[in-house]
Amino acid sequence: MTILYILAALCVAFSVGSAVLRDKGIEKPRLVCKLTASLLFCLIGALGLSMREAPINRQAALMMAALILGFVGDILLGMDHLVKDEYQNFLLVMGGTPFFVGHLLYITLLLSYGAPRLWLLAILPVVPLVFFVCSRLKLFDAGKFMIPLLIYGVVLGGMVLSTWNLALQGGPLGGLMWAPGILFAISDTSLFMGKYGREALGRATKVVPYMVMLPYYGAQALFALSIVYL
Repeated sequence: MTILYILAALCVAFSVGSAVLRDKGIEKPRLVCKLTASLLFCLIGALGLSMREAPINRQAALMMAALILGFVGDILLGMDHLVKDEYQNFLLVMGGTPFFVGHLLYITLLLSYGAPRLWLLAILPVVPLVFFVCSRLKLFDAGKFMIPLLIYGVVLGGMVLSTWNLALQGGPLGGLMWAPGILFAISDTSLFMGKYGREALGRATKVVPYMVMLPYYGAQALFALSIVYL
């Protein structure tokens, strides 16, 4: 497992490099750093599959598929500053779709370990409620994408619900599940705030790349590590 933890640390380190380069406006090296980090969490998943004591099961296969979808989404979203402004929303939809499907795969495999506790259902509306309140307060304006954004927020809530539901079961797998759901919610919320709320954020936009990159790659690294225990 030591090699997997080293690769996970490298994954997060490259994500920091990507955020620094984005902050400085150095786009092509930033994309290289970002995609290297993405390749690393896929590599962790692949090595984790080979290190399993048990045969590869449905949950492990779904986890690997979700990681690959994340890599595809990273390629598309990583090109956001390399295309013309009129293609930005199209790229967001194309890049967001693999993430949306990947989130559904994560939720499906995690809930296969047990139905959610009833009190955890209260988590589902939290993220879309945050999006709605931010919109009403004019912190960001997603325009025609507001409804899809609210739906995506429910899925993010499902990520938190499903990860915490498994975390409450304890064990090595449960220990890895406390953080990734909430990290994804932080990352994606920061992404949308950075895209649709730049005027409201002002100088705070400088921290957005870090709030997007670090939580996201931390979450993916944790999910990749969990393949050994699924």
